[in-house]
Amino acid sequence: MSNISPSLFVSLGTSPAIVPEAFLLPGVDFSAVHVLTTMRPKVDLIKEFFADRHPEVQLTISRVEGFDDFNSEEDHFRFEETLYRWILQAEVPISKRWFCLSGGFKTMSASMQKAASLFGTAGVFHVLAPSDIPMGDSKFRAASSIPEILEAHALQKLHWIQLGAQVGWPQLRRLRAADYPLARQAHEDSDGLTPPDDALRCHIAGVESKVHAISHSWDVLTDLPFNELATWSEQDLLWLNDPIDPASDRDKSWIASLSKLELHCHLGGFATQGVLLKDVESAAKYPDRLRPRLAPKMPLDWPLPKEPCGLEPYRKLGDNNGSRLLRDPGCLKKQCELLYDYFLSENIVYAEIRCSPANYADPFLDRSPWDVLCDIREAFQNRMNQGFGSKDGMSSGSFCHVNLIIIGTRQATGDYRAGISRHLALAVTAAEHWNDSSTCRVVGVDLAGFEDPTTRAHYFREEFTAVHRCGLALTAHAGENDDAEGIWRAVFELNARRLGHALSLSQSPDLMKSVADRGIGIEMCPYANLQIKGFDLDQINPAPSAGRSYPLLDYLQRGLKVTVNTDNIGISSAGLSDNLLLAARLCPGLKRMDLLRLQRNALDTCFEDTLRKQDLLKWMNQSISRLPL
Repeated sequence: MSNISPSLFVSLGTSPAIVPEAFLLPGVDFSAVHVLTTMRPKVDLIKEFFADRHPEVQLTISRVEGFDDFNSEEDHFRFEETLYRWILQAEVPISKRWFCLSGGFKTMSASMQKAASLFGTAGVFHVLAPSDIPMGDSKFRAASSIPEILEAHALQKLHWIQLGAQVGWPQLRRLRAADYPLARQAHEDSDGLTPPDDALRCHIAGVESKVHAISHSWDVLTDLPFNELATWSEQDLLWLNDPIDPASDRDKSWIASLSKLELHCHLGGFATQGVLLKDVESAAKYPDRLRPRLAPKMPLDWPLPKEPCGLEPYRKLGDNNGSRLLRDPGCLKKQCELLYDYFLSENIVYAEIRCSPANYADPFLDRSPWDVLCDIREAFQNRMNQGFGSKDGMSSGSFCHVNLIIIGTRQATGDYRAGISRHLALAVTAAEHWNDSSTCRVVGVDLAGFEDPTTRAHYFREEFTAVHRCGLALTAHAGENDDAEGIWRAVFELNARRLGHALSLSQSPDLMKSVADRGIGIEMCPYANLQIKGFDLDQINPAPSAGRSYPLLDYLQRGLKVTVNTDNIGISSAGLSDNLLLAARLCPGLKRMDLLRLQRNALDTCFEDTLRKQDLLKWMNQSISRLPL
């Protein structure tokens, strides 16, 4: 492309002399001249001029088939569509193309000038030609022959008004004519061009609209969670900034369509009841070894109980899954596959799954924690591989990238520290073994389980040293069943990058500020939080004695990196969309824009590496552009 010589682009009306006059532009030696016109003008003068005097110049004359004159706005748009394609088809670099505005109807000149501003050009100019050539009875006319053109040039009666270069719009630099194929390509005179549809013109109009919207949103760009939102209309942005109506079908549909990230989801808490549980059981490789099902008594009005059930009764609701089933390799594989399918159904594009491989090891089957972890990873990776063939590589409903978090579980009694150490060692080994960020891998660890003053995070500093040294991230359940001191210890003495639940953080405004300043993620799970702890539901102005207000919206407004997650999908009987809708019920006034901010917070605080986060951000922006309104 760098060897291409200057090229001239001219639109032609009924005065063919304008083409040679434009060609004579001082200071530029054109090697190619491209002419676009209707079916009417005669072009013999143009052909003769270049054949006799400049045979080295490449001349192309393109017509729009069946197009004689401009009689309507539709005709103008047809010509503009052809003009855009014609320019792109020539594949001349910006620095090598000049546009002349003198030929044709005023609408043709206007289209040429618009094309120059959109696509860019080394020069835009207009030709002033003499109109004082004598004619019979002292009338005057413009030059209409080659000798008259050359004489006007020799007498310096031709003047060129140069309007300068146009840099063009960066958003259109990669447009190619081949991306918008015509029925027939541009060619000489008689055959002409088949009138095209307006796909290219509409695409460019869409780009123009987006750019103007961005300029309109310039002052609020830094406040938007995703750049794509800057291209939305003012009306659509106002809609986003309206509160969510959890009962609205439109809001339910919008939330379901939203691409989402999941950061706090336990593998063993999925498929704990109903058809999914039956599907996992039926996949058992050793069905005779499965323990009998339990019949847990579900709390009244589940999944939205009027009274909280507490942590231990909540966890027991998952006893039909977990170690009862996942020791069996067939059940484990099926559980992972069904969970991945659930992610696709929820438009979840990235998920971090928590698991305890040592809990599913079985010496009788010669299955070590490492074997279990390998099986979990393989099941998710196989599902991911099926999605890589999609057209977009990754899009809502077709692909979800899954990474793993290994759990170290605190217990109220017993030598649970040995179990934590084993799981942390497993995580470090896995992180060293699987280091390709495009695959499913272990990206962090979770300090979970029994939470009280005797099991606060600082007691486990030594155990987690190797985790930090190996670059693994750490999240800690803190502030769910302990006070703000438990959160303080997780942040300042265990260097947690994220906090599970952190419901008691509001007890300490100073700590809340520190958490916000450090960009520490807060993993909130509305259904599980309501079921375990109890919060005011659907009360805009609850009485002080009525209960507790869910702190999510307050956290958001204070700049905390809050995210919404599921915790245990099967136990809570709620997916991620359900949790987002419940967040709106627990926090009246929560806006649709807030839900987008929750997704951006999840992107910012996920344990994926930096380059992959950039890819995720691109995918999220693309998905937002397709959201239904």
